Amino acid sequence: MANTTETKATEKKETKNTVKMVKIKLPRGRKDEGDATVGVNGNIFKIKRGVEVEVPDYVADVLANSEATTEKAFAYQDSVQKN
Repeated sequence: MANTTETKATEKKETKNTVKMVKIKLPRGRKDEGDATVGVNGNIFKIKRGVEVEVPDYVADVLANSEATTEKAFAYQDSVQKN
């Protein structure tokens, strides 16, 4: 009976910790622009630019949100400067 309980606990743990991995490639930037660092829930990821890497899907989401926010900031800055 103990073996069954241990097996179920292990299966739940493996299912819970399964993370979808995705491939991304950050564009190379200026020479002074280093690697990208992303922190999610205490986990820190350092991502090299110009190289295809595999990261958890939530890291890719953070990078996409960051890019979208940066674009909105530039658009706002442009609209304020025109006025």
